[in-house]
Amino acid sequence: MLKMFRLGGNMNVNRALGLLVSLVFAGSVSAQSQSQMFQRVGVVGDSLSQGFFGVTVEKKTQDWAYPVLVSKQAGASVSYNVLKGPYVNLEDVLKWDCGIFCIAESIIGGNASTVSLPTHAGITGAEYTSLLKTSGKCEDVTATKQEKEWYWAKWYWYTYRWVTVADCQEPDKFHRFGLRDAGTQTEVMEKVKPTFLFGSAGANHVLCTALHTSTDCLDETRFKRDIREFFRRMSVMGSLQGGVLFTVPNVTSIAFLENYKDPNGRANYSGLKAFFRNSVSDPNQVLDANEIATISNFLNMLNNEIKAQGATMRLAVADLRVIFDDLKENGRPIRSASGWSPGNARANWPLPNQPGVFGLDGVHPNMYGHSLFANELIKSINTRYGYSIPQVSEYTAWYYDSLNRNPVDLKKFLTENIFGQAISWVVSIFT
Repeated sequence: MLKMFRLGGNMNVNRALGLLVSLVFAGSVSAQSQSQMFQRVGVVGDSLSQGFFGVTVEKKTQDWAYPVLVSKQAGASVSYNVLKGPYVNLEDVLKWDCGIFCIAESIIGGNASTVSLPTHAGITGAEYTSLLKTSGKCEDVTATKQEKEWYWAKWYWYTYRWVTVADCQEPDKFHRFGLRDAGTQTEVMEKVKPTFLFGSAGANHVLCTALHTSTDCLDETRFKRDIREFFRRMSVMGSLQGGVLFTVPNVTSIAFLENYKDPNGRANYSGLKAFFRNSVSDPNQVLDANEIATISNFLNMLNNEIKAQGATMRLAVADLRVIFDDLKENGRPIRSASGWSPGNARANWPLPNQPGVFGLDGVHPNMYGHSLFANELIKSINTRYGYSIPQVSEYTAWYYDSLNRNPVDLKKFLTENIFGQAISWVVSIFT
């Protein structure tokens, strides 16, 4: 072989060395058994990873979050602080399964059980910036402020100087109950030192545009800076053998948004509005064509960066944007083992005789949606690492998903029910 290198010249030597390196890497990846890879699973992320359903997080929703499902299918497990709120399970309220005391307790929130060091640190509302900065105690662990420090300059002269001290502001309840004393999500992973990482937290960097019908929240510089810093810190731990990331679907296609055409033909009043609005009275309440184009361009940038980080870290990457586009256009068939089907699931919350993947907020997946989500990640992991992790039964998930089996038409409730009309009116004022 060395003789071949000499005869071929420098170009052939470089090619051969490159081939040798790739073969060595391929061998090292395939040499990792599934049990070795999933020996210690770590999770960072946002509401999708934590298990946010119907405006809350609680045990029955956390148990169906995608990292929990995929880990179980791979023969592994994760630990996390179990929440009981804050806020309420909207499905339970609308089906009268949660009365006034239940609602009050849920709004206050808290922990049903805790662990000292969770291996699953995903938190609702998180993004790569908060992965680095937000703990269960501080909104920003890097924040500082100037404060007077009094001291004796001389035995007769008591004076002060300005010193820099930490500026620890209390974080939101999801971080407080989910992380508690463990640190930021990044710090938790540095303590856990996982062998396999669920590392996606990109959605909220762009989902904010849909939820607020505004592009003001888009910040490419911050996103790139913080995602790169997060994965730099993961790369130097030395424990990671693999993991999985996913791209962010088209956020302007979620069930939370619906088309609206201004009756007066004004372009900046037409586009996409929140589903609970009956009309648009201000351009800030709609995403117009120019804003939708801006979001699309940002989303392309964001997903390219996620793919680049996946390639650099040698992680599996599931292209959920492609999957969601197909779901939006063609639906997803649901079939039992006997072949019976309740129909094709669509990119909406469930309606009578029409399965759906979203919960009632029109943003987050329901139980069935999480099973679909988990299976796409399993496919990517199996392809990347050569494993045969079995998929979750999507039919079983649909069967036990009370929202799919007994749908609630939230929009109808908000427009035709007096209580619902009151809710819609309050929401329209404060959003």
